[in-house]
Amino acid sequence: MAQLEKAIDYGKVDEIINASLNALQSPNTTMEFLVELEDNLEQVSPLSCTSVQWSCYRYAMIRLHELIKQQKTALLCH
Repeated sequence: MAQLEKAIDYGKVDEIINASLNALQSPNTTMEFLVELEDNLEQVSPLSCTSVQWSCYRYAMIRLHELIKQQKTALLCH
């Protein structure tokens, strides 16, 4: 969350998410991370953010939702 808070554009958001995912070792850990980060982002109030932060958070939520769907599909196939 601290890294996403400092993101200035969607490219940086993607870099942060991808670097975090690359650091994880197992599919179960990846899913837990994605869900936890999504939950944390859902708790953020737009009133506590700048417009850039809010935009980056919303973009991160969209990306996380896509990644969670991909992860669920991958886990079902194994």
